[in-house]
Amino acid sequence: MIFFLRQGEAEHTVRVEFRNQKLMVKFDDQPEAPVDLVYMGNDCNFLENGKVFSANVVGGKGESTVWRPEGNLQFSVESEYRRIVSLLRGQELTNENNVYAKMPGKIVKVIAKVGDVIEKNAPLIVMEAMKMENEIRSPQAGKITNIYVKEGQAVETGVLLIELGVSEE
Repeated sequence: MIFFLRQGEAEHTVRVEFRNQKLMVKFDDQPEAPVDLVYMGNDCNFLENGKVFSANVVGGKGESTVWRPEGNLQFSVESEYRRIVSLLRGQELTNENNVYAKMPGKIVKVIAKVGDVIEKNAPLIVMEAMKMENEIRSPQAGKITNIYVKEGQAVETGVLLIELGVSEE
């Protein structure tokens, strides 16, 4: 899998693959190398060329920080999949206020209405995907500013379903 790591203005490409019982990592144009990686919670240790590296990784979606003795690193990571979906849809998927389809499916029921003021985790849409009905919930509190789908509509991964604004109430 390919990841795009952005630190400040610089962007790096990291390819991670598991082959022949080994984790192989390629950073930018450097040669691919096997890496032993142990990741438990926020602590990450890896062995490369006989040296052990340790770090504490904290953060949520988007931005992360690696706490290390030599100094902290702040960066963001975007998967190749997320970038491709964003490009294909012509949308930026970084707006955490909005609700996007995480997989292809069919809209069974639209629960929310434009103008509704909702709480975090409020049910917004029921979508059928892989022969199961999934309730799509609000990622945060806010006000419904636009609904882009209707009942019975088929949607693909990455489609913007609902736009949320900051609640003024």
